[in-house]
Amino acid sequence: MKAKLITKNKLTPDVYELIFEFEWEINSHAWQFITFILPSWLRRAYSIAFQNWSKFEFIIKRLEDGRWWSKEICDLELGTSLDFIWPVWHFVLKETPTNKLFIWTGTGFAPLYFQIKKATELWLKSHLNFIFWVRHLEDIFYENELEKIKQENPNFDYSLYLSREENQKYKKWYVTDFLNKENVANFEEFYICGSPAMVEDSRKKLLELGILEDKIYFEKY
Repeated sequence: MKAKLITKNKLTPDVYELIFEFEWEINSHAWQFITFILPSWLRRAYSIAFQNWSKFEFIIKRLEDGRWWSKEICDLELGTSLDFIWPVWHFVLKETPTNKLFIWTGTGFAPLYFQIKKATELWLKSHLNFIFWVRHLEDIFYENELEKIKQENPNFDYSLYLSREENQKYKKWYVTDFLNKENVANFEEFYICGSPAMVEDSRKKLLELGILEDKIYFEKY
């Protein structure tokens, strides 16, 4: 069974949206990943950003130094087919009515975006808030998609911060600046995905604010 690359969009100078069509529909859960077997026979797992029947979307940062072999998959020609290993992982969206806060940096966006889309499809009776940061304006992607979700779902909101650039539209903050007693009090579940340092800093801050450890779900990239 193979997956064919049917769409490739360059979202930022180094982030790509890749859409693969699978030979038949397979079931996945929000926050799962698929392991691709690349032409070099190396294996690399990427989180699913969204599934639409047999089509799967991925958000991948292309690294020139070859780390994680992201350059190889981002440079694939349209129409290339890859073998893969079925979706796995257990950090999935909890289908509960409790309010949820999603925290993201980098291409950790992918699994959290899938979770938010899934939550809105299920019409979960909970408030969903997505906070994230990028370094520069040129690093922003999928803001239009998030705005569309917000317009269609009054229980969803998001905040975008810049960490290295001043801009009138966006605050110059780090994600963890949002995590204070007042903001955290509005949520019962926390989903974090991004760099190891950000994930650990966010978890530490949430625990210091009295959040129970079993209500913090995370993945490091």
